[in-house]
Amino acid sequence: MILILLFVGILIFIGGLLLMPTKATRLITGAIGLLLLLTMATLMIGNDNWHWGMHQTTTTSTLNITSMSPDKRLGLLVYQPIRQSKHERVYVYKNSHATQQHTNVSLKTSNRVAYTSTKQAQLTTKQTYWTYNQHWQWLFKWTGSHHELIRRQNAFVLPDSWTTLSSVQAKWLAATVKTQEAAAKRNLQNQVTTAFKAALAQQPTMTTQQQQTLKEKLAKQAQLVADQRLSQNLTKLVKTAHSQPIR
Repeated sequence: MILILLFVGILIFIGGLLLMPTKATRLITGAIGLLLLLTMATLMIGNDNWHWGMHQTTTTSTLNITSMSPDKRLGLLVYQPIRQSKHERVYVYKNSHATQQHTNVSLKTSNRVAYTSTKQAQLTTKQTYWTYNQHWQWLFKWTGSHHELIRRQNAFVLPDSWTTLSSVQAKWLAATVKTQEAAAKRNLQNQVTTAFKAALAQQPTMTTQQQQTLKEKLAKQAQLVADQRLSQNLTKLVKTAHSQPIR
């Protein structure tokens, strides 16, 4: 609407100076047109530079997130450095449906990570916008966005057991864990085979069913020990991953 009034002011100003029959009416009409033109131009400049007719509104949303690690033993939040790695980061996470998402890449976006005694990792996003007051919204209709973002604040609240790694560090950790788990699996199979042969040598009269039961028992025992060792080793690997280059 302000664009229409601006155009009307121009028409009145030009028409008044050129079309009015007397000098007095030309001056009066031209002055009215000029006043309307200057008023609308001033309002547009004030709105564009100082947000006249607008107020700030804030919305807050909270989302449960899940670990980026395929290993259920590790809670992991991943980030990708942007330009200055210590200050600008894009965080990658999964929502409750295990869909991968990331924070916005914008100078208006800030991210904060905090560790607490909570059990559920969450992302709270607070967004502040410039929005028009009721009458000004009518006046500035058709002039562009009426919902301008001022700032977006992302706050990740993570359990104390979680960790945060860069994408490069997370890839190093995943590859190392995969290699060690493959080696542990081979070692587990060798241990079960050796223990089974030793038990069979002591009791060669075991039936097929007894042998199968023994194999399952030995496998469970060996798996339990292997899982404990891998969990302990995972903690060490996470510390080592933090010492790897960020990118």
